[in-house]
Amino acid sequence: MSAASSIPRKRVLMSAFVVSPVRGSEPGVGWNVPVRVASYHDVTLLCATRAQGEDYRSEIEEYCDLHGHPDGLSFEYVGLPPLAWRLVRFQSNNPLSRALLYKGYAIWQRAAYRRALELHGRRPFDLAHHLSLTGFREPGFLWKLGIPFFWGPVAGASNMPWRFFGMMGWRDRLFYGTRNVINTWQMRHSRRSRRAARLARHIWVVGDDNRRLVCDTWGCRNASLLPDSGTCPRVAARIRKHDETGPLRLAWSGLHIGRKALPILLHALAGLGPGYPVELTILGGGAETVAWQDLAQHLGIRDRTHWTGQLPQAEAVARVAEADVFVFTSIQEGTPNVVLEALSLGLPVICHDACGMGAVVDDTCGIKVPLRNPACSIKGFAEAIRRLHCCPAEVARLSAGALRRADELSWDAKARVIAETYERTLVHWSMDR
Repeated sequence: MSAASSIPRKRVLMSAFVVSPVRGSEPGVGWNVPVRVASYHDVTLLCATRAQGEDYRSEIEEYCDLHGHPDGLSFEYVGLPPLAWRLVRFQSNNPLSRALLYKGYAIWQRAAYRRALELHGRRPFDLAHHLSLTGFREPGFLWKLGIPFFWGPVAGASNMPWRFFGMMGWRDRLFYGTRNVINTWQMRHSRRSRRAARLARHIWVVGDDNRRLVCDTWGCRNASLLPDSGTCPRVAARIRKHDETGPLRLAWSGLHIGRKALPILLHALAGLGPGYPVELTILGGGAETVAWQDLAQHLGIRDRTHWTGQLPQAEAVARVAEADVFVFTSIQEGTPNVVLEALSLGLPVICHDACGMGAVVDDTCGIKVPLRNPACSIKGFAEAIRRLHCCPAEVARLSAGALRRADELSWDAKARVIAETYERTLVHWSMDR
């Protein structure tokens, strides 16, 4: 299927809470998917005007004034009801704040559903797609419209492995311990999410944990893996060629918080020995920065690490592009943007075989380490670094594979998969009726 195919364009109603052409994360998903799906079908996008202190409508309108309005896409702005506005206006990284966010988000979804009923009554849609937020906790209400319902990508089902809590500070232990308990309860008792999953004609999921949730626990009939983010072409993309006589240049990037688990890499480097010289550039910052720098000093590898602090996006990408290999130690994620960025630059990736990174990295573009316990992870990351240091041909092979994988994971490829799934599912829907 292509944008120029002879298949009639369908009327698609899509819901994305936050949408922005100039941001990443959830707002970026809310922009990039509908814009590209609109190449195949006529998309009406339900989205918030403002949320969490940001004026998303102004960002969209300013972008469209500058670059033109996306063809095939129309925006339906739904304002936050007063109570929802108070609940989502200010957010911080703690369980109570996240609970308030989802409560306000559910209130907005009810308002979006009322708008959807009005639009559908005037001119019926062929299908509905709940796009974001991508967490499993809130499926919205579009599944009640009586037309084929699609959901996802769905994320959030991966808990923090309890065996890794000893590597974190007490604040992170409290936060992720509470999250694990709440997450497990919600996965078992989210009635509306379960009903939406059973009625969905197709659900896209981020990683195997989410597939097990929607299929095995909730009874969804059709689900497939799809990252919740996508890649874009990078000017600095190239095949890496490591000279084994020099140090292997590694890059790590992320917030300096417990779940990112940088100590795994620091311990792995400390155990390599003098026969495997490496240089590690560590990007980002956060609450654990000082503790991690102290650990590097204690392990005797402080002189092999370079800490950049927080950098503007363009500068951060440029620093990562200088490396031979990207290392990502996180133990609880959706689809990490930094991993997709690394692949788009042509960097082989070493990561855990878990969560979203386990789905996007394969043996053509990286090395995955089993997520079992800290000792296993430290050993696995160390062995992967040794393997790449000793074999320049392997670095080049995985680098070429990274560029190919980045093409497969592009926003355009993602939209094509979604559009094709719509069409295939609608054929079966017509036959079933």
